Amino acid sequence: MVYDNIIAKTTQNKFGNLMELRDYFSDEITCIKHLETMRWNNEPVCPYCNHKKIYKFKDKKTYKCAKCRKRFNVKVRTVFEDTKISLQKWFMAIYFITSHKKGISSLQLSKDIGVTQKTAWFMLHRLRYVSNTKEFN
Repeated sequence: MVYDNIIAKTTQNKFGNLMELRDYFSDEITCIKHLETMRWNNEPVCPYCNHKKIYKFKDKKTYKCAKCRKRFNVKVRTVFEDTKISLQKWFMAIYFITSHKKGISSLQLSKDIGVTQKTAWFMLHRLRYVSNTKEFN
């Protein structure tokens, strides 16, 4: 999936301002469901073997492939993988990055979304890399 498509669907095309974004993505489950819709169109596919028969766990976050038997979640093989940062903060960061015409510093982003400057720097670098390569995963 292309990064620009994620940006467009996640931020400014759907939300007129930050308050609408925050209200819509009020919890992590809502963010996960949104990402599932964007990535798989609500039909999960194993990121390891591309098999379509998938089992969903009761926690509504974890899946298991019927073929390769590996567990995964919607973040696997995306820019959000292997981070403890919530999807709410990632989506807010995307909103801020796309809202500032001349870019945003890691210090300003850290203040805006409530993370450390080092975390904001990490997020900016991941999002810039994905933006430059035009690949979401």
